[in-house]
Amino acid sequence: MPSRTVRRLLRPLLPAVLLPVTLAAGLMAMPAGGNWLGIRPAAAQAPTAATTTITASPQPNIIARLPARLAEKKEITVAVALGSPPDDFRDEKGNIAGWEIDILHAAADVLGLKLELRPTTFDTLIPGLQAKRFDAAVGQMGISDVRLKVVDMIGTLLGNELFAARGDSPIKVDSLDDLCGRAVATTRGSREVEFANLHQPRCKELGREPINILAFNDGNGAAESLMSRRSDLFWLGSTTVSYFVSQSRGRAKVVGHYTDTSYIGIALPKDSDLSAPLQMAVSHLLADGTYRKIVEKWGLGEGAVREAPLNPTGTPR
Repeated sequence: MPSRTVRRLLRPLLPAVLLPVTLAAGLMAMPAGGNWLGIRPAAAQAPTAATTTITASPQPNIIARLPARLAEKKEITVAVALGSPPDDFRDEKGNIAGWEIDILHAAADVLGLKLELRPTTFDTLIPGLQAKRFDAAVGQMGISDVRLKVVDMIGTLLGNELFAARGDSPIKVDSLDDLCGRAVATTRGSREVEFANLHQPRCKELGREPINILAFNDGNGAAESLMSRRSDLFWLGSTTVSYFVSQSRGRAKVVGHYTDTSYIGIALPKDSDLSAPLQMAVSHLLADGTYRKIVEKWGLGEGAVREAPLNPTGTPR
Protein backbone atom coordinates (compact mmCIF):
# COMPACT_ATOMS: atom_id res chain seq x y z
CA MET A 1 0.00 0.00 0.00
CA PRO A 2 1.24 3.55 -0.67
CA SER A 3 2.38 5.50 2.39
CA ARG A 4 -0.01 7.92 4.04
CA THR A 5 1.87 10.86 2.53
CA VAL A 6 1.72 9.52 -1.02
CA ARG A 7 -1.92 8.46 -0.69
CA ARG A 8 -2.66 12.04 0.24
CA LEU A 9 -0.65 13.39 -2.68
CA LEU A 10 -2.35 11.11 -5.18
CA ARG A 11 -5.94 11.19 -4.01
CA PRO A 12 -8.32 13.08 -6.32
CA LEU A 13 -9.09 16.71 -5.56
CA LEU A 14 -12.71 16.89 -4.50
CA PRO A 15 -12.99 20.68 -4.17
CA ALA A 16 -14.34 21.64 -7.57
CA VAL A 17 -12.40 24.87 -7.90
CA LEU A 18 -9.05 23.04 -8.14
CA LEU A 19 -9.91 20.50 -10.81
CA PRO A 20 -9.59 22.56 -13.99
CA VAL A 21 -6.03 23.66 -13.18
CA THR A 22 -4.42 20.39 -12.16
CA LEU A 23 -2.51 19.98 -15.39
CA ALA A 24 -1.42 23.59 -15.41
CA ALA A 25 -0.20 23.34 -11.83
CA GLY A 26 1.87 20.31 -12.68
CA LEU A 27 3.57 22.18 -15.49
CA MET A 28 4.49 25.13 -13.29
CA ALA A 29 7.41 23.06 -12.02
CA MET A 30 9.07 23.26 -15.45
CA PRO A 31 12.02 25.52 -16.16
CA ALA A 32 11.23 28.79 -17.90
CA GLY A 33 10.38 28.26 -21.53
CA GLY A 34 10.01 24.50 -21.10
CA ASN A 35 6.79 22.88 -22.25
CA TRP A 36 7.33 19.16 -21.74
CA LEU A 37 3.88 18.22 -23.05
CA GLY A 38 4.23 19.93 -26.38
CA ILE A 39 0.81 21.45 -25.59
CA ARG A 40 -0.17 24.40 -23.44
CA PRO A 41 -1.42 23.80 -19.90
CA ALA A 42 -5.17 23.90 -19.41
CA ALA A 43 -6.55 27.33 -18.70
CA ALA A 44 -8.63 28.01 -15.62
CA GLN A 45 -12.32 27.89 -16.38
CA ALA A 46 -15.69 27.42 -14.73
CA PRO A 47 -15.21 24.42 -12.44
CA THR A 48 -17.11 21.16 -12.68
CA ALA A 49 -17.20 18.84 -9.65
CA ALA A 50 -15.32 15.55 -10.08
CA THR A 51 -18.42 13.71 -8.92
CA THR A 52 -20.60 15.15 -11.69
CA THR A 53 -21.90 12.45 -14.02
CA ILE A 54 -21.78 13.40 -17.69
CA THR A 55 -24.25 11.34 -19.70
CA ALA A 56 -25.10 10.95 -23.38
CA SER A 57 -28.19 9.84 -25.30
CA PRO A 58 -28.53 6.52 -27.16
CA GLN A 59 -28.05 6.82 -30.92
CA PRO A 60 -30.13 4.24 -32.85
CA ASN A 61 -28.03 4.57 -36.01
CA ILE A 62 -24.88 3.65 -34.07
CA ILE A 63 -26.60 0.98 -31.97
CA ALA A 64 -27.61 -0.68 -35.25
CA ARG A 65 -23.90 -1.21 -35.99
CA LEU A 66 -23.32 -3.29 -32.86
CA PRO A 67 -22.43 -6.96 -33.33
CA ALA A 68 -25.29 -9.31 -32.45
CA ARG A 69 -23.46 -10.70 -29.42
CA LEU A 70 -23.35 -7.28 -27.75
CA ALA A 71 -26.79 -6.20 -28.93
CA GLU A 72 -28.22 -9.25 -27.18
CA LYS A 73 -26.01 -9.00 -24.11
CA LYS A 74 -26.62 -5.23 -23.81
CA GLU A 75 -23.37 -4.87 -21.90
CA ILE A 76 -19.77 -3.98 -22.70
CA THR A 77 -16.99 -5.37 -20.51
CA VAL A 78 -13.91 -3.17 -20.15
CA ALA A 79 -10.70 -3.95 -18.27
CA VAL A 80 -9.27 -0.99 -16.36
CA ALA A 81 -5.70 -0.67 -15.13
CA LEU A 82 -6.18 1.30 -11.93
CA GLY A 83 -3.33 3.67 -11.19
CA SER A 84 -3.64 7.26 -10.14
CA PRO A 85 -5.76 10.30 -10.98
CA PRO A 86 -6.83 11.72 -13.31
CA ASP A 87 -6.83 8.65 -15.57
CA ASP A 88 -8.29 5.54 -13.90
CA PHE A 89 -8.41 5.23 -10.10
CA ARG A 90 -10.64 4.63 -7.09
CA ASP A 91 -12.01 7.79 -5.54
CA GLU A 92 -12.46 8.34 -1.81
CA LYS A 93 -15.75 6.43 -1.89
CA GLY A 94 -14.13 3.45 -3.59
CA ASN A 95 -15.74 4.11 -6.97
CA ILE A 96 -13.74 3.76 -10.18
CA ALA A 97 -13.28 7.24 -11.63
CA GLY A 98 -11.22 9.21 -14.13
CA TRP A 99 -11.44 10.88 -17.51
CA GLU A 100 -11.17 7.58 -19.38
CA ILE A 101 -13.96 6.14 -17.25
CA ASP A 102 -16.20 9.11 -18.03
CA ILE A 103 -15.61 8.65 -21.76
CA LEU A 104 -16.42 4.94 -21.49
CA HIS A 105 -19.65 5.62 -19.60
CA ALA A 106 -20.77 8.21 -22.16
CA ALA A 107 -19.80 5.97 -25.12
CA ALA A 108 -21.76 3.10 -23.54
CA ASP A 109 -24.76 5.45 -23.27
CA VAL A 110 -24.51 6.20 -27.00
CA LEU A 111 -24.36 2.46 -27.74
CA GLY A 112 -27.29 1.70 -25.45
CA LEU A 113 -25.10 -0.63 -23.39
CA LYS A 114 -24.42 -1.13 -19.71
CA LEU A 115 -20.74 -0.66 -18.80
CA GLU A 116 -19.06 -3.36 -16.73
CA LEU A 117 -15.62 -2.39 -15.43
CA ARG A 118 -13.05 -5.02 -14.47
CA PRO A 119 -10.12 -3.63 -12.47
CA THR A 120 -6.74 -5.18 -13.27
CA THR A 121 -3.07 -4.29 -13.73
CA PHE A 122 -1.58 -2.70 -16.82
CA ASP A 123 0.50 -5.70 -17.85
CA THR A 124 -2.64 -7.88 -18.15
CA LEU A 125 -4.54 -5.58 -20.53
CA ILE A 126 -3.20 -6.69 -23.91
CA PRO A 127 -2.94 -10.40 -23.01
CA GLY A 128 -6.54 -10.22 -21.77
CA LEU A 129 -7.69 -8.62 -25.01
CA GLN A 130 -5.86 -11.24 -27.05
CA ALA A 131 -7.58 -13.96 -25.02
CA LYS A 132 -10.88 -12.07 -25.50
CA ARG A 133 -11.61 -12.00 -21.77
CA PHE A 134 -13.10 -8.53 -22.21
CA ASP A 135 -14.36 -6.30 -25.01
CA ALA A 136 -12.02 -3.34 -24.50
CA ALA A 137 -9.39 -1.98 -22.12
CA VAL A 138 -8.07 1.35 -20.82
CA GLY A 139 -5.20 2.39 -18.60
CA GLN A 140 -3.63 5.55 -20.03
CA MET A 141 -2.37 3.35 -22.88
CA GLY A 142 -0.31 5.16 -25.49
CA ILE A 143 -1.00 4.23 -29.09
CA SER A 144 2.07 2.92 -30.93
CA ASP A 145 2.69 1.03 -34.14
CA VAL A 146 4.00 -1.87 -32.06
CA ARG A 147 0.75 -2.14 -30.11
CA LEU A 148 -1.35 -1.76 -33.24
CA LYS A 149 0.11 -5.02 -34.52
CA VAL A 150 -1.75 -6.91 -31.79
CA VAL A 151 -4.73 -4.73 -30.80
CA ASP A 152 -7.04 -2.10 -32.26
CA MET A 153 -6.93 1.34 -30.62
CA ILE A 154 -9.11 4.46 -30.67
CA GLY A 155 -7.41 7.79 -29.92
CA THR A 156 -9.10 9.74 -27.13
CA LEU A 157 -6.47 12.22 -25.82
CA LEU A 158 -3.06 13.68 -26.69
CA GLY A 159 -0.10 13.43 -24.33
CA ASN A 160 3.45 12.20 -23.91
CA GLU A 161 5.67 10.91 -21.09
CA LEU A 162 7.19 12.89 -18.24
CA PHE A 163 9.90 12.35 -15.63
CA ALA A 164 9.36 13.58 -12.08
CA ALA A 165 11.99 13.90 -9.35
CA ARG A 166 11.80 15.03 -5.75
CA GLY A 167 11.69 18.76 -5.25
CA ASP A 168 15.21 18.88 -3.83
CA SER A 169 16.75 16.73 -6.58
CA PRO A 170 19.37 18.18 -8.99
CA ILE A 171 18.47 15.60 -11.66
CA LYS A 172 17.40 16.75 -15.12
CA VAL A 173 16.55 14.40 -17.98
CA ASP A 174 17.48 15.68 -21.42
CA SER A 175 17.77 12.20 -22.96
CA LEU A 176 17.58 8.57 -21.87
CA ASP A 177 21.37 8.71 -21.37
CA ASP A 178 20.57 10.60 -18.16
CA LEU A 179 18.80 7.50 -16.79
CA CYS A 180 21.95 5.37 -16.78
CA GLY A 181 22.84 4.48 -13.20
CA ARG A 182 19.55 5.86 -11.89
CA ALA A 183 16.71 4.02 -10.16
CA VAL A 184 13.62 4.75 -12.27
CA ALA A 185 10.09 3.86 -11.13
CA THR A 186 7.32 3.09 -13.61
CA THR A 187 4.58 0.47 -14.12
CA ARG A 188 4.68 -3.16 -15.24
CA GLY A 189 4.05 -3.81 -18.92
CA SER A 190 4.48 -0.14 -19.85
CA ARG A 191 6.32 1.35 -22.81
CA GLU A 192 8.66 2.97 -20.30
CA VAL A 193 9.97 -0.45 -19.27
CA GLU A 194 10.51 -1.33 -22.92
CA PHE A 195 12.30 1.95 -23.67
CA ALA A 196 14.58 1.52 -20.65
CA ASN A 197 15.49 -2.05 -21.58
CA LEU A 198 16.28 -1.03 -25.16
CA HIS A 199 18.57 1.71 -23.84
CA GLN A 200 20.70 -0.55 -21.64
CA PRO A 201 23.31 -1.25 -24.38
CA ARG A 202 23.75 2.50 -24.77
CA CYS A 203 24.52 2.84 -21.04
CA LYS A 204 27.16 0.14 -21.40
CA GLU A 205 28.61 1.91 -24.44
CA LEU A 206 28.90 5.09 -22.38
CA GLY A 207 30.68 3.20 -19.62
CA ARG A 208 27.86 3.87 -17.17
CA GLU A 209 25.82 1.66 -14.88
CA PRO A 210 22.57 0.24 -16.33
CA ILE A 211 19.19 1.79 -15.64
CA ASN A 212 17.69 0.29 -12.48
CA ILE A 213 14.10 -0.22 -13.59
CA LEU A 214 11.60 -0.53 -10.73
CA ALA A 215 8.26 -1.70 -12.20
CA PHE A 216 5.16 -1.44 -10.01
CA ASN A 217 1.56 -2.58 -10.44
CA ASP A 218 0.32 1.01 -10.66
CA GLY A 219 1.35 4.64 -10.64
CA ASN A 220 0.72 4.98 -6.91
CA GLY A 221 3.42 2.41 -6.13
CA ALA A 222 5.87 4.07 -8.51
CA ALA A 223 5.20 7.51 -7.02
CA GLU A 224 5.61 6.17 -3.49
CA SER A 225 9.04 4.79 -4.35
CA LEU A 226 10.10 8.26 -5.49
CA MET A 227 8.84 10.01 -2.38
CA SER A 228 10.34 7.36 -0.08
CA ARG A 229 13.71 7.73 -1.88
CA ARG A 230 13.80 4.18 -3.22
CA SER A 231 13.92 5.59 -6.74
CA ASP A 232 15.41 8.73 -8.26
CA LEU A 233 12.77 9.30 -10.92
CA PHE A 234 9.09 8.58 -11.56
CA TRP A 235 8.47 8.00 -15.30
CA LEU A 236 4.95 7.69 -16.70
CA GLY A 237 2.36 9.37 -18.93
CA SER A 238 1.96 13.14 -18.80
CA THR A 239 -1.55 13.16 -17.30
CA THR A 240 -0.54 11.06 -14.28
CA VAL A 241 2.82 12.72 -13.65
CA SER A 242 1.47 16.26 -14.05
CA TYR A 243 -1.39 15.52 -11.64
CA PHE A 244 1.00 13.96 -9.12
CA VAL A 245 3.38 16.93 -9.26
CA SER A 246 0.49 19.38 -8.91
CA GLN A 247 -0.53 17.66 -5.66
CA SER A 248 2.99 17.48 -4.20
CA ARG A 249 3.13 21.12 -3.03
CA GLY A 250 6.72 21.43 -4.23
CA ARG A 251 7.88 18.02 -3.00
CA ALA A 252 8.09 16.76 -6.59
CA LYS A 253 8.80 18.45 -9.91
CA VAL A 254 8.84 17.67 -13.64
CA VAL A 255 12.46 17.30 -14.82
CA GLY A 256 12.16 16.06 -18.39
CA HIS A 257 10.06 14.40 -21.05
CA TYR A 258 10.23 11.62 -23.61
CA THR A 259 8.42 10.91 -26.89
CA ASP A 260 6.55 13.37 -29.07
CA THR A 261 2.95 14.21 -28.27
CA SER A 262 0.81 11.30 -29.44
CA TYR A 263 -2.51 9.57 -28.84
CA ILE A 264 -3.68 7.82 -25.68
CA GLY A 265 -6.64 5.56 -26.25
CA ILE A 266 -9.01 2.67 -25.82
CA ALA A 267 -7.73 -0.78 -26.84
CA LEU A 268 -9.78 -3.65 -28.30
CA PRO A 269 -8.92 -7.10 -29.63
CA LYS A 270 -7.36 -6.93 -33.08
CA ASP A 271 -10.02 -6.69 -35.81
CA SER A 272 -12.77 -6.57 -33.18
CA ASP A 273 -16.32 -6.24 -34.46
CA LEU A 274 -16.80 -3.58 -31.77
CA SER A 275 -13.98 -1.31 -32.97
CA ALA A 276 -15.98 0.58 -35.60
CA PRO A 277 -19.17 1.08 -33.49
CA LEU A 278 -17.13 2.23 -30.48
CA GLN A 279 -15.18 4.67 -32.63
CA MET A 280 -18.50 6.00 -33.95
CA ALA A 281 -19.73 6.42 -30.38
CA VAL A 282 -16.65 8.40 -29.31
CA SER A 283 -16.88 10.48 -32.51
CA HIS A 284 -20.49 11.28 -31.60
CA LEU A 285 -19.32 12.51 -28.18
CA LEU A 286 -16.87 14.79 -29.96
CA ALA A 287 -19.58 16.14 -32.26
CA ASP A 288 -22.22 16.84 -29.61
CA GLY A 289 -19.87 18.46 -27.06
CA THR A 290 -19.98 15.69 -24.45
CA TYR A 291 -16.31 14.85 -24.97
CA ARG A 292 -15.27 18.45 -24.39
CA LYS A 293 -17.23 18.56 -21.12
CA ILE A 294 -15.42 15.44 -19.93
CA VAL A 295 -11.86 16.52 -20.67
CA GLU A 296 -12.45 20.00 -19.28
CA LYS A 297 -13.95 18.47 -16.14
CA TRP A 298 -10.54 16.87 -15.49
CA GLY A 299 -8.48 19.91 -16.53
CA LEU A 300 -7.28 18.20 -19.72
CA GLY A 301 -8.85 20.44 -22.33
CA GLU A 302 -5.55 21.28 -24.04
CA GLY A 303 -4.97 17.59 -24.72
CA ALA A 304 -8.36 17.20 -26.41
CA VAL A 305 -8.49 15.45 -29.76
CA ARG A 306 -10.38 16.83 -32.76
CA GLU A 307 -11.25 13.36 -34.00
CA ALA A 308 -11.13 9.84 -32.56
CA PRO A 309 -9.02 7.92 -35.08
CA LEU A 310 -9.12 4.14 -35.26
CA ASN A 311 -5.60 2.67 -35.46
CA PRO A 312 -3.69 5.87 -36.28
CA THR A 313 -0.29 4.99 -37.75
CA GLY A 314 3.05 6.74 -37.69
CA THR A 315 3.59 6.47 -33.92
CA PRO A 316 6.67 4.21 -33.73
CA ARG A 317 7.37 5.00 -30.08
